Amino acid sequence: MARLLLLHTGGTLGMAPSGDPSSLAPGPYLHHVLERVPELRDLAELQVEVPFNHDSASMEPENILGLAEHIRTRADRFDGVVLIHGTDTMAFTASLLGFLLADLGKPVVITGSQRPLSYVRSDARGNLVNAVDLATRGVNEVGVVFGTRWLRGVATDKVSVHHYEAFESPNLEPLAEIGMDLEIHPQAGKFERRVPKAFSVAFASDIACYRPFPGMHWELPAPGTRGVLIEAYGAGNLPMDREDLLQMLRHCHESKIPVVATTQCASGSVDLEAYALGRALGIEGGISAGQYTRWAALAKLGLLLGGGAGVETVREAFETSWAGEPI
Repeated sequence: MARLLLLHTGGTLGMAPSGDPSSLAPGPYLHHVLERVPELRDLAELQVEVPFNHDSASMEPENILGLAEHIRTRADRFDGVVLIHGTDTMAFTASLLGFLLADLGKPVVITGSQRPLSYVRSDARGNLVNAVDLATRGVNEVGVVFGTRWLRGVATDKVSVHHYEAFESPNLEPLAEIGMDLEIHPQAGKFERRVPKAFSVAFASDIACYRPFPGMHWELPAPGTRGVLIEAYGAGNLPMDREDLLQMLRHCHESKIPVVATTQCASGSVDLEAYALGRALGIEGGISAGQYTRWAALAKLGLLLGGGAGVETVREAFETSWAGEPI
């Protein structure tokens, strides 16, 4: 029987009603997860640990870096890891861990739920059982199990507040589909791992994020900003006839601040050669994030800046798949 490390970090799955009956807050349920879901013992030998118990909206990069280190230092004692996490920032955690643990050599399966385990009608039990089952299969992936799919972490985004199929991998096929059987797809675990070690030790949060809308005023990034991430329109278009935008981009160029452009669209790719406005952004130094999700782009940029990368290193990194992320 496989031996798994089950880490609970918080989120809806383990929540309980707070003082306000209509509100949920972190609760004590996951300390007793094996009593609440005893069938997990039929799938694996589990060691349950609670490193912290946060609503995932309170998750910080240092929490995730700490989880990565905790998993790496203990991985040789287990056949895989299951990580219970809140849904709000799950895609960011999955992206960051996907880069940090790409070379772990063991499955790291992240899951959570839309309703607490303590509720009678909840998706928590099924998600948890499926996550434990997949973690016993020996597939070297960091991925998200939710509903009927297992998705590569560095290609995942949250798309629904209410539906049980709350996550999608918009530019990459699922690693597995879950029905009466678990159908693991041939590409699962098969990608070249090329994460530079120098960028796997720190995360820089000094990143200015812009999500433009028509008429938006483009402020210069605050002093101390080390990187810029823009969720552009469509294939990477911005209102390049706006003088305030040009001033912001030229300020970044002169200050050697990398500017990375991803898209507001749910799927598809940034292509700075597709339209004149995108080409203008490229001329002003913009770096295409291609098919990266917003969370994978943020995770990679933060790791690069945390490792001291400059503009050209960032540009090269976004042209290279580190952990199976589509580019």
